Amino acid sequence: MPYKGKLAGVTISSTGGAPGQGANIQIRGINSIDPDRENTPLFVIDGILMDNSTSTSGNRAKERGISNRAVDINPDDIETMNILKGGAATALYGLRGANGVVIITTKSGKEGKLKINYSGLAGFDRANRFPALQNVYTQGWANKYDAESFWPAFGPTIAEAKAIDPTHPDKLRNHFKDAFDTGNQFKNSVDLSGGNEYLNTLVSLSHQQAKGIMPGTDFKNFSGRMNSNFKASDKLKFGTNLNINNSGGLRGRAGRYMEQLVYWSHRHDIREEIFKPDGTPGGYSSDNVNPIAQSETNQFRDDVLRFIGSVNTSYKPLSWLDFNYRFGVDAYRDNRRVTAPGKQGLPGEYELSNNGLSASPGTGIIGIYDTRFRTINSTFMINATKDFANGLSTSLRLGHELYDRSSNTENNEGGDLSIYNWYNMSNAKIRDAWTDAEKYRLMGTFGELALSYNNYLFMNVTGRWDKTSSLLHPRNSFFYPSITGSYVFSEHMPNKDLLSYGKLRLSYAKIGKDALAYSTSNGNAVYRELPTGYTGFTRSTLLGDEQLRPEFTQTYEAGFELKFFNNRLGLDATFYQSTSKDQILKIPVSSTTGYVTAAINAGDMRNRGIELTLDGTAINKENYRWTSSFNFSMNRNKILSLNAGLDEILVHEESGFLSSNVQMKLIPGESYGVLYGRALRRYYSPEEIAQGLDKGTKIDPNRPLLIGANGFPVLDNAANKKKLGNVQPDWIAGWNNNFSYKNISVNVLIDARIGQDRYNQLDNYFAGFGYADYTLNRNDYRVFEGKLADGTSNTKEVWLGQGIDPKSNTDYKNGYYRDLYRGVSEYFVEDASWVRLRSVSVNYSLPKNWFAKTNSIKNASIGLTGNNLALWTKYSGLDPESTSTNSGSNIEGFAGMTYPAVRSFIMSINIGF
Repeated sequence: MPYKGKLAGVTISSTGGAPGQGANIQIRGINSIDPDRENTPLFVIDGILMDNSTSTSGNRAKERGISNRAVDINPDDIETMNILKGGAATALYGLRGANGVVIITTKSGKEGKLKINYSGLAGFDRANRFPALQNVYTQGWANKYDAESFWPAFGPTIAEAKAIDPTHPDKLRNHFKDAFDTGNQFKNSVDLSGGNEYLNTLVSLSHQQAKGIMPGTDFKNFSGRMNSNFKASDKLKFGTNLNINNSGGLRGRAGRYMEQLVYWSHRHDIREEIFKPDGTPGGYSSDNVNPIAQSETNQFRDDVLRFIGSVNTSYKPLSWLDFNYRFGVDAYRDNRRVTAPGKQGLPGEYELSNNGLSASPGTGIIGIYDTRFRTINSTFMINATKDFANGLSTSLRLGHELYDRSSNTENNEGGDLSIYNWYNMSNAKIRDAWTDAEKYRLMGTFGELALSYNNYLFMNVTGRWDKTSSLLHPRNSFFYPSITGSYVFSEHMPNKDLLSYGKLRLSYAKIGKDALAYSTSNGNAVYRELPTGYTGFTRSTLLGDEQLRPEFTQTYEAGFELKFFNNRLGLDATFYQSTSKDQILKIPVSSTTGYVTAAINAGDMRNRGIELTLDGTAINKENYRWTSSFNFSMNRNKILSLNAGLDEILVHEESGFLSSNVQMKLIPGESYGVLYGRALRRYYSPEEIAQGLDKGTKIDPNRPLLIGANGFPVLDNAANKKKLGNVQPDWIAGWNNNFSYKNISVNVLIDARIGQDRYNQLDNYFAGFGYADYTLNRNDYRVFEGKLADGTSNTKEVWLGQGIDPKSNTDYKNGYYRDLYRGVSEYFVEDASWVRLRSVSVNYSLPKNWFAKTNSIKNASIGLTGNNLALWTKYSGLDPESTSTNSGSNIEGFAGMTYPAVRSFIMSINIGF
């Protein structure tokens, strides 16, 4: 996204570094507490509402770096892109614009001779960050060496192992680095445009391909677009926009890949024998099949064919009146295929994973998931404008919109393949099939009145009435208004030497949001596993609510815009508050109801924030220019209340060893995104316990640890979760600089996110398997600071090692790091604040006199761009921007088992003919 790090109040995050992987976009924080609901803004491309969802259909799709559908937009086709923030700016777009709006206008043909533009790029990618590994202790258990052991790093030192096994390498490898390749990317685009007074046309073609850093991953994208505008007369005009796109590729199951790398010992070279000479996967024991072989063999491929098209017409019977109509279709077919070959039956063959499909391990699987998606968008508008002699200008817009969406997914899974490597459903002994379908319709009527007086007083009033199919009458239709006013006070300043321009603005808006489809009814679900082998029906797991009300959010906004020194320095500030009531959420319910979840109006939430943008021209000479822009934003979120009878709502949970699971929960008075987990107990005196001071979810960092009689800290009850952090940043900022000298231009972008926390699940595994660098003290003796239950200070010395302590002859069993440390969630929720050098680009425009003697080339430029060049963070895991959840999800803060982010270097060329 071109706005990453450049716009106050807008957070754009790459969920990982997989080719074609989706991105998360949030405008002014979290707007919906429902984790099943995407929080991304509405995309409007050339006036057509575009689907930007992330489909998770298909086996383990959430773990595979799936694209959201904005990937189907060719960046080279974009003329302008604007992001609308705040209720007043987006109210006219109705329910679909509740999370903000991204408005894209694509390039169109221009009057004149035929013009041809070519752009191409080539680049390579590398993982930008890996966690540190200890490189002292090798494979085995309890300091005993075993080259076939399942335990990768709890053995003796290298020297001790070499004394037993001379073939042991002199150094341990960082197989996490070795397991990832150098990725590459290539793209070629060309567009042709031209026309005359009555007809102009633009045609563009683009082809992109990329190889991922994770073995067995790639992505391809082909797009073609045609835009035509026809002027029948001065009053009547027609236009068409047609776009076809084919994208997809091999998607790696990154979470499983990272987990398998943990099990693989760094004593073994992961690249030495990926496959055996007989073609079966390599490995060093039946428990440790080569992860690269797993990734390249167990495949998930998606293939999306998409069409976005629109026709529009405008008629202007009078100078002050025009009519516009636009009809658009957005349709695609997403075909996904999961395959794993199973075993060939050769001696010594290792068993591959089946990706979790319903088949016996190592028997081969096939999964086919075919989605057909279609939206229809019809918009009619009347625009009237009038300027009066007294300086008053007015414009009135009235419109009607119809949005209709349908999707259908056919799911077919088969396991236990009879013939090796033949992926045909008739080859599967175990089969399963089901269909997911959804229909939705939204109808809206809207109006906007804009007034301006002598170019210093402005007011906009909007109103929209929507009717939705996802709620029942009479709660399925509702109205929401907005009003915006601004005053350019600099028009009444006698002297503008210092302050060139000044404007104050205020706005109020009420925006709505309906429920997900079928939330008002109980419905039925297919029961596919009857003992008779037949298919039956049972009640749905969702308890619907016919009384569901729409969510409503009231927003208040105030701000000012100042420009100094003849517009060379500018400051823009915005202060906002939005309060959402009756938020719709699916909550867990007692099994005695016969359901798993219930859809309810769950509670109220508030966002408050500040956005600041400072931009200026530091140097403006004939041949040298430096412009700079700094943005800062801060959002504070609070759960105001939950539905009667609810003390908390579990939003998401990720696993950890020894019940160290980390949860995201909604609790009144807290903010969205608070993480809770298992912590060490702190010492409280009997009097303090009697007063209840030991209760609650907060951890007092100033209190001493409670030490048990065995000399180790006491781990709190798994059910007594404590507040460990918050995934939402305290503030974000970006600093963008543009330098130009004659034909050379340089752009440098730095951005930061401060005060956010992440659950590092990978470190939880590292602690449990001996990889973490802090486990180097595993054979040390230690006295833990803290107090015993009687209030006295702890003085007992304990051994951190495994097995029998040679000093005291005490059996410490699995050792400190496996028996205690890995079960403490608070150790693995880390401060994930970061500052990064997001990008540096250098572009050189070739002198035009080089092409003076040619009649073909008009201009040309070459460029070099580096992305994600440097990262400064205390976080110990992978890049903290990457997450374990799919793009568009409301769930953040869970990281570790994810596709590593990448550092990219790209060369580009642009030629105009």
